[in-house]
Amino acid sequence: MQGKTLIIAGYSDGFGPALKSWFELAGYRVLGVSRHGAGGLQADLGNPHEVAALFDKLDRDMPPLAGVIHNAMQFHRQEFMSTPPETFEDVWRSMVLTAVNVSQQAIPRMKANGGGTLLFTGASGSRRAGAGFSAFSSAKFGLRGLAQSLAREHSANGIHVVHTVIDGLIWTERTRERFIHAQEHSSMNVDELAKAYVNLFDQHPSIWTHEQDYRPRTAAQ
Repeated sequence: MQGKTLIIAGYSDGFGPALKSWFELAGYRVLGVSRHGAGGLQADLGNPHEVAALFDKLDRDMPPLAGVIHNAMQFHRQEFMSTPPETFEDVWRSMVLTAVNVSQQAIPRMKANGGGTLLFTGASGSRRAGAGFSAFSSAKFGLRGLAQSLAREHSANGIHVVHTVIDGLIWTERTRERFIHAQEHSSMNVDELAKAYVNLFDQHPSIWTHEQDYRPRTAAQ
């Protein structure tokens, strides 16, 4: 039971395994959580009762919680006038409500353990909303606002809240399948990005980063 637990909420192939590998090298016990059980644990993160039961199980079986990486995302692109309200709600639930449920369980536990890190993965759409991304960007904007509020509310309790802006594609098999024109030289290296996340967790409290953006060097600033 020695060590510290890291939860990857919204675990998926590509970035998930890279995060798991690099955080394990840094001494964490890493558990991935997804709706379909990828990463080891299965839970609907949009269901607060399932999330509460998940954290109760971790309390019994795992070392103290040291951090959560929230990666849950639903990519959606559609013209605004063709997007049903139900789709807006579904996209919001997948990215914002999941973060709310996980945070409400994680924050009290990390406070009791003397602190921890809560990292939310954002996207280009967290800052600028393009045509066809009304549902996606409105949810990502909401996630960014949640992160800002939690940082101001809980940093004094030792909770380091970080919001990252992934401004580009991460070079993984999933990316190559979804974006057929993607190229490695204009994408982010998955291992380098995972190592950058480890560095955010290792920051001294006198120099905490709240928001950090990452992009390949070929991307426009």
